Amino acid sequence: MKWQLVHLLASIVLSGLSVVPTYGMNIKRANKCNGYQELCNRKYSNITYIGAHDSYAVGDQLSDLGANQLTNVSSQLSDGIRLLQIQGHKSGKGTTSDNPSGISLCHTSCAILDGGTLESYLSDVASFLKSNPNEVVTIIIANVDNIEASSWSKGFQNAGLDNMAYKPSQSTVGKDNWPTLQEMISKDQRLVVFIDNHYDFSSVNYILPEFKNVWENPYDQTSSNFNCTPDRYSGNTKEMMYLINHYLDVNKSILNNKFKSPDVDNLNQTNSVDSIMKDATHCASNMNSYPTFVLVDFYTSGDGSVFKAVSEMNGVKYKAKPLSQPESKEKNGARAQAFMTPAYFLLVATLPLLMAMN
Repeated sequence: MKWQLVHLLASIVLSGLSVVPTYGMNIKRANKCNGYQELCNRKYSNITYIGAHDSYAVGDQLSDLGANQLTNVSSQLSDGIRLLQIQGHKSGKGTTSDNPSGISLCHTSCAILDGGTLESYLSDVASFLKSNPNEVVTIIIANVDNIEASSWSKGFQNAGLDNMAYKPSQSTVGKDNWPTLQEMISKDQRLVVFIDNHYDFSSVNYILPEFKNVWENPYDQTSSNFNCTPDRYSGNTKEMMYLINHYLDVNKSILNNKFKSPDVDNLNQTNSVDSIMKDATHCASNMNSYPTFVLVDFYTSGDGSVFKAVSEMNGVKYKAKPLSQPESKEKNGARAQAFMTPAYFLLVATLPLLMAMN
């Protein structure tokens, strides 16, 4: 009996989890969920998560056309990003051994910014979740090329994420019916996946229809007085979670072609606590709750301000820490060298058509 007790205590210490006996069973309970003990017993839908807009689109904010973040997905997750927004396109190479889904993550067009294969990206997400068993992450897919759910599922299966994905009994979950973070962690269903179109719940029961579960306000906004009107949804918005697109674009023109690009000159203001809280509080006054998701560009701008804002919404103490450094120029050099070439100007000439497809 003594050695059984010693073994039990050692297991608790090594795992970082407390074990609570219930009806003869040992149920693992996390000491912290997404970094805070206070969040464990809250419903997934009653927590605000900061998200990286176009999380795969990594590059220099001043020189790389199509870039929306400075750090890769592994760094984003390490820093505290818990919502990853991605955009998928059919790969020009089709399906391959290392890309069985045949999906590439590109910004509007792979000619503008190619963020690599779905499998490579999801492999990094899987590594983080396996190394951090008390974390819950969300992925929202912009399915630009209307790719079937079965193809997307190949990427998740390849990374082993299909076994870690949240699988509800039906495709639409009312805001008040989501499990707590603790329940999701205990079942090891710690990845929530939404897609904006072409879901098929009967065959892939973990890729959920975004706009039946989450409504969004307009994107491509150009004014700091953010519009909180529900823009994309299907159903009763009062019974859904919601996402605010808290990033600004600016109108630009090259060779008389007009297009929108991230407003990098005002990033520190847009990503400030004051700006995010003003936007979120405005929405909360209409919806009686803070948004579930806040999507931002270049989250590292503001030196942690986006995480401080989300901590304030969640009513927890902000834990300041150094953020990841931008990707090296060496890694992004090939993309930078493409600028100012004839092919680049040809691409710019087709921007209005490409942007219209976004």
